[in-house]
Amino acid sequence: MKKNFKVIFLMLVSLIITAVPVYAAPSSMKAYTSIHDSSELLPPNIKSSKDLKNKTPRGIFFSAAELQILNENGEIGVLGSAYMSEAIDELYMTIYLDRMTDEGRWEQVDYFEFEFYAEDYPDGLTSEFVSFTLTGYPTGHYYRLRGTYAAVKGTVMEGFGPVTDGILIQ
Repeated sequence: MKKNFKVIFLMLVSLIITAVPVYAAPSSMKAYTSIHDSSELLPPNIKSSKDLKNKTPRGIFFSAAELQILNENGEIGVLGSAYMSEAIDELYMTIYLDRMTDEGRWEQVDYFEFEFYAEDYPDGLTSEFVSFTLTGYPTGHYYRLRGTYAAVKGTVMEGFGPVTDGILIQ
């Protein structure tokens, strides 16, 4: 009788364990973004910051990603570049602008998305560059840039996430 009870109990426990769904998702998506990546606050006399991410050992075609922020007399200069070792099908670049709060945390204040497709590049999509100036943002604050770059070739996707240091825009 005891043996049958143990077998039935173990079968019941096994059934319950395998029947309960498990959700693999963070409780808050904001808790897992790159906004929490640290960045050094550069002295006020430094007018630019650049981050260059080079090819990883597992990478196949994405060679490097570069992101730069510049203080252009109170305006924010943005330079972003992506370099491939061979032609790709698609390239996606998202650049986030963060500002340092009075509490000492980075907060996202804006973002900019760019998409590039091979059919628009008859010689092959092997590199891309974006450059623009942001105006109208309050001065007297530290700003930084974060990037999410993704390159696609066939069914393979590779990416980089450069983050600049913070520079004072005044």
